[in-house]
Amino acid sequence: MNAVGIAILRSLGTTSSISNGSIWDLEQIRRASNLGLGATSAEQIEIITADSASTQMADEICRFM
Repeated sequence: MNAVGIAILRSLGTTSSISNGSIWDLEQIRRASNLGLGATSAEQIEIITADSASTQMADEICRFM
């Protein structure tokens, strides 16, 4: 879930320390992955949507992962 949160921040605009590089290379995401917590890649994440507007938003967020 943290990776999705970071992708949302990136889609809205955020600081350079959050917006640069791969989400999967960020220290807290990498550490969680090393501990076996959460996803290790975007392919392991599914955002379930309720309507076309939320599907469009999910597609936008996924571009940042």
